[in-house]
Amino acid sequence: MTAHEMVARVRNLPPISHAALKLVSLLDHPDAGNEEVVSVLKNDSALTAKLLRGCNSPAVGLAEKVTSVDQAVLILGHNQILQMVTALAFGGAMSVQLPGYAIEAEELWRHSLIAAAGAEIIVKDNEELGEPSVAFTVGMLHDIGKLVMSQFLTEEAQAAVRARVAAGQATADAEREVLGTDHAEVGACLLYLWRLPEEIVEAVANHHQPTIEPKPRLSSVAHVANCLAHLAGASPGWEAYALRGDERVVKLLSIDAEKLDRMIISVRDSFERVNQFMKMS
Repeated sequence: MTAHEMVARVRNLPPISHAALKLVSLLDHPDAGNEEVVSVLKNDSALTAKLLRGCNSPAVGLAEKVTSVDQAVLILGHNQILQMVTALAFGGAMSVQLPGYAIEAEELWRHSLIAAAGAEIIVKDNEELGEPSVAFTVGMLHDIGKLVMSQFLTEEAQAAVRARVAAGQATADAEREVLGTDHAEVGACLLYLWRLPEEIVEAVANHHQPTIEPKPRLSSVAHVANCLAHLAGASPGWEAYALRGDERVVKLLSIDAEKLDRMIISVRDSFERVNQFMKMS
């Protein structure tokens, strides 16, 4: 089965706000201003309510109470607002149980938020790789294909994938052998159909096999961020032990043992922020 066929056949996929998808698409337009962000948000009252609740939470720590979208964007800037919207809008979808991966409720969301924090850390240290707000989104969405793939991982398919992983195969490779595609390709297909920016689609598609030629792309950031989240202790489901790090990316980003330890500590420092994000929804 191809990724497109799988996405076409999936049932009961949690809905994602059209306003949220529109806002993520604005990441492809660096000239987008506060007014455009406000205009999109005002078309979704539920998302607006979540955002205002989040802006007034201890996680944000604003001195004054925020009572409108205009005020929120003016105070925080549209880049931070886009991060909050991404976390809140996709949180509901990623909070579900995924039996195919033995992922409990909220585990995937927590892992994704921590990977998003890791992606921010990486690009702040390697500015040529992209903008922090785009990297955050990539970290947040890198495993979204599991929402679809889990529905096709029957007990028989799970057993077949696990047997291959136990024999030393990478999870994505095992998924492709058993089902004809993997969660990264499925996730990219889903985001493409949602018309998200190409750089985000590429990052999700290749986060297990990152693009490094002719230069590293955002899939390299997604790859390392995913590894950091697992190493920091946010490992959802049974397949975490099958993680494979790409030594080419580690070398390109000059990540030695000392730097890796610092990055893991930084990611763990974000856990409280992640907890606050999860309480906002």
